[in-house]
Amino acid sequence: MVRLYPHLRNLVITILLLTLVVVFATHRVSVDASPPSAPLQQVDFFWNPTSGKFSAQPGESSTFTSTLRNNGANDTFNLSVTNLPSGWTADFSPASAIALSTNAQRSVVVRITISANAAVGTTANLNIVAARASTPTEQAVAFLEVSVVAAPTNTPTRTPTAGPTATPAPLCRDGFEGDNDRGSAKVIDVNTTQQRTICPAGDQDWLVFGGVGGKSYTVDISEMSFGLDLSLELFDEQGRSLAFNDDFFNREPPNPNDLRPRISFTIPVDGRYYILVRDTANRGNANYFYTIALIGEATGPTPTTIVGVCLDLFEPDGLPEEAQLILSNELQEDRRLCPNGDADWVYFFGKTGKRYFIFTDTRRYRGPNQVNQDTQAGADTEIFLTDRDGVSLIDRNDDIPGGETLDSQIEFIPSVDGYYYVQVKNIGDIGNQFIRYDLTLQLCVPGQTDCGRSSNTPIRPTPATEEQPTVATPFALSTSTPTSTPTSTNALEQVNTVQAADFADVAFQQVWQRSDLPIANQRVIRTWVWGPDALATRNEMYNQSATGTRLVQYFDKARMEINDLSGDRSSPWFVTNGLLVKELISGQMQIGDNEFTRRRSANIVLAGDADDATAPTYASLRGLLDEPFADRTGNDVLESLDRSGQIGRYTGPRLAAASLVRYFPETGHNIPAIFWQFLNEQGEIYERGRYADGPLVNWPSVVGYPLTEPYWVRVQVGGVSRDVLVQAFERRVLTYTPGNPPGWQVEMGNVGRHYYEWRYGQSLP
Repeated sequence: MVRLYPHLRNLVITILLLTLVVVFATHRVSVDASPPSAPLQQVDFFWNPTSGKFSAQPGESSTFTSTLRNNGANDTFNLSVTNLPSGWTADFSPASAIALSTNAQRSVVVRITISANAAVGTTANLNIVAARASTPTEQAVAFLEVSVVAAPTNTPTRTPTAGPTATPAPLCRDGFEGDNDRGSAKVIDVNTTQQRTICPAGDQDWLVFGGVGGKSYTVDISEMSFGLDLSLELFDEQGRSLAFNDDFFNREPPNPNDLRPRISFTIPVDGRYYILVRDTANRGNANYFYTIALIGEATGPTPTTIVGVCLDLFEPDGLPEEAQLILSNELQEDRRLCPNGDADWVYFFGKTGKRYFIFTDTRRYRGPNQVNQDTQAGADTEIFLTDRDGVSLIDRNDDIPGGETLDSQIEFIPSVDGYYYVQVKNIGDIGNQFIRYDLTLQLCVPGQTDCGRSSNTPIRPTPATEEQPTVATPFALSTSTPTSTPTSTNALEQVNTVQAADFADVAFQQVWQRSDLPIANQRVIRTWVWGPDALATRNEMYNQSATGTRLVQYFDKARMEINDLSGDRSSPWFVTNGLLVKELISGQMQIGDNEFTRRRSANIVLAGDADDATAPTYASLRGLLDEPFADRTGNDVLESLDRSGQIGRYTGPRLAAASLVRYFPETGHNIPAIFWQFLNEQGEIYERGRYADGPLVNWPSVVGYPLTEPYWVRVQVGGVSRDVLVQAFERRVLTYTPGNPPGWQVEMGNVGRHYYEWRYGQSLP
C-alpha cells in the first residue's frame, strides 16, 4: 500500500478536480457554458417568477412571462436581455421601459427569437434585467434557459392494438378556468358564492368584481378541502395590493386550527377590484375544492394590519426629513395612522404676523361641506408643532378646547418667516388601516371669527386673504355663441378697456387677445381657446421663483403663469401655460421645476354635464397615463372609455374625422384628423395692435403633446346622451362632438375650472 503525505495527497486531489472541470467544459455544448451569475434581487423591486425555461427550433420564437413589482419609490424601469447569442433577438411587451408607482406591478412578456442557423443542442442562459432609470446600478434579474431543439420527425400513424380501456384521470379543471392571471379573471357578483378547484399544483384563481366607493365588502373562504391552506389577496385596477390574509382566526366560535382566510375591506373609489386565491404551499389536485363568497357588507375587520393598506398618498412621512408640504388653506384628505406607532409629518411656510390654524378632522362625510358628526372609532389625534429645526417644541394639543370631538388643533402666529414642522400621531401610538383623518392648514383673514376647527364648522377651509382669488369683472358682452356680424372699432376699444382692468398683468391680456379677442368682438364664430372671462388671480407656491411664489390667472380652459415678473417680457416663454391636465390625471400637483406634492386624481367629469354620474373623469385616465402605443396611423378610433377606466369597443358610425393621422413618439400616442386639423387651424387673430390672419394657436405651448389615445365616451350634454370623442393632452382636453355646428365641433374642456376646483375645493365664479 502506497502512503502519501497529506500535502502531496491534497495536491493530487486538486489536479484531478481541475482535470474533470476542463473535460466537462470541453464536451458541454452551450452558448454560455457557465451558469449566469445571480445578482441578488433588490428588496424594493423584483421579478416573479424569477426563472423559466423553454425549448424551440431554429428560427422559432417563444415567450416568457414574469411580473415586475415595485415596492420602492415611483420610477421607470429599463428592461433588457443579456447573454443573448449572436443572431438572436428579444422583444418586450408592453415596452422595454415601464413606469411603476409605489406598490404597483406590471406583467411583462419577453419574446425570444432564435436565429435560423442556431445549432441544435445548444443552450443559452439569458438574464432578463430590470434596471431603475434613476439608479441604473440597481437591478432585478430573472433567469431564462433556452434550448435549441430539432424539428420533430413525422412518424407514420400506427393502428392501435386492442387492449383494456384506461381509467380516466380526474379532470384538473373547474367551470371557471382559465383564470390564472388578472387579465383572465372571472366575475363574481356581490352576495353570491362559487365552488372552485385548486388544480394542478401551483394553480391560482383570479376573480373580479365591481366595487362601490365607500362600501365595505368581505371576501370569505367558507369551505375548504382538508389539505388546502389558501390565502386571499385583494388588488385594485392598477395591480396594487390592497389587502392580504392567510388564516382568519377570529371566526365564531374561535378555532386556532381553522386555516380559512377572510378579508374585510372598505372600497376607496368606484372601480374593478381583483381577488387572488392560491395555496400557500403551491399544492393542488383534482380533489382540492373550496367555496368563496363575496359579501356586500364587512363582517369583521381583517385580523392583522395590512402594510399595503397602511400606505396613504403621503407616505413616506414618518420623519421630519420626510415631511410632506402642506399649503395655506389646503385640505389633505384620507391620511392614515397605520401601523402602530405611525406618525405623520408635514411642513408649511409661516409668514411673520399671520395667523394659522392646523387641525385634524376624523368625522366621516360624503362630499364637500357635508358634515357627519360620527367620529371614526379608534381615532384620537395629537398634534405637535416644532420650530424650523424640526425638533424644538413650540406647542402641542390633544383635544380641541371646548369641543365635543377627539380632534386636535393648534393656533400659531409666527414671529419669524420660515418653514415650520407639524407631527400628527394617535394617542397611545395605536394604529391600523381603519384610523383615518383629514388635515387642514388654514390661514385666517384679519378680523375673521370663524377660523379653525369646531364641532360645527364645515370640513372645507375658508380661503384667506393671501390666497384669496381676485375675481375678474365679467365682460360686458354676451357669452353665448356669437351669431352677429363684426362690431365697430368703438366696440373694440370698449372691450379692450374692460379687459385691461380684469387681467392681473398686461402680458396675460396680450396672450388672451391673440386668439379670443376676435371671438369676444363677434368678428368670428369659433370655440374659445382661453374663455370669455379672465377669472381668479393668485400667487401660488413655486420653489424656483425668486419670491417662492408665481403669479397665475385662471380661465375657463386653462391657467396662465408668470414665474419671474422681472424676466424678459419679449420672450415667448415669459407667460407659460400650466400642465394642468397631467396634474389632474396623475394627482401630482407641481410646486417647483421638478417638485410635486401628492393628491388624489381628480374625480371631475372630463366632458358634458358636471353631474353625470356615469361619465369618465380625469381619474378614469389614471391607469392609461403611462401606456405608450405604437404608430396606428390610418386606423379608425374604435375604442370607448367608461368611468371605471375600462376600454371597450365603439359600435357607432366610423367617421373620417376620427381616423388617426399623426403619431407622436415623444409620448407614444396618436391623434385623429379632426384634432390635428384643429391644432393647425388658421384664422383671424389680434396681434401687435391689429387684426391679421395666422395660426390660431402655437399648439405645443398651448395644448401640448397627447397624454392618452383618443376615446369615444358616452356623456350627458344638457341631459341628452351623446357620443363624444375625447383626448387628453398635457395642457388641454380636446373634445369632438359630431352633431355640433361648424366652429364648435371641436372644443377645449374647462380644464382651468376643473383644476381650480381640484386644488382649492371650490368653484370659480
